[in-house]
Amino acid sequence: MFKTGLVSISFRNLSPETLVEMTAKSGLDAIEWGGDIHVPHGDISKASIVRELCNKNNIICPSYGSYYKVGEYVNPKDEFQKVLECAKILGCEIIRVWAGVISTKDSDTGHFNFITGELKTICKMAADGNTGIALEFHGNTLTDNAIDTLRLIKAVGESNLTTYWQPPVGSKVEENLSDIALLKDKISNLHIFKWQDRHRLALMKGYSEWVKYLAKMNDDKERYCMLEFIKDDSVEGFFKDAITLRTLVNLF
Repeated sequence: MFKTGLVSISFRNLSPETLVEMTAKSGLDAIEWGGDIHVPHGDISKASIVRELCNKNNIICPSYGSYYKVGEYVNPKDEFQKVLECAKILGCEIIRVWAGVISTKDSDTGHFNFITGELKTICKMAADGNTGIALEFHGNTLTDNAIDTLRLIKAVGESNLTTYWQPPVGSKVEENLSDIALLKDKISNLHIFKWQDRHRLALMKGYSEWVKYLAKMNDDKERYCMLEFIKDDSVEGFFKDAITLRTLVNLF
């Protein structure tokens, strides 16, 4: 079961008002707001304004793209409390975070245990408000591949910890299908785009691949498929990708 949305940081230069208007016009269901610019950590006023905008336009806020980077704060509990406050106001069920800023190949046992410990702490903090934590599936973190992502989730051992999924740079379709099979039960939401190496393309160029990915993932669990990395950062390109995305999810 899939719903559609936009990652707000796809257009960092546009206002929340413009993004809500675009999303409503496109027919997408949701916006994942970025904690680095559109709804900064602890900015209660901005979070309230954005929530009201979304409510008026029937836009859902399923997740908060907090850009909270585990292991990078002097007072992590204080910083994460700010994240939680914004997520609550936005009505988000999930907070997306980064599993540190070091790749699995450059990490060691001490770093792994350090990240695991802080993740456990913020998972417990989030659980008190019935909120989940989702890991960004991203290079230069401890979730830069499927095997190590699953290892980290198991090490943390908290039931409210999941992961996002997106195709890694340069990955092959069969590799991605294998990753989905491995992670499927732990995948909460997806970032949707089409790259050729590091060159952004229209989502339609990846249509056949995404049919396979969504078919592999399709079950009775609700997941949001959110557009990111729009070709040329184009508003026109966004509306075209939104049509492609709605067509994709309507197959299932």
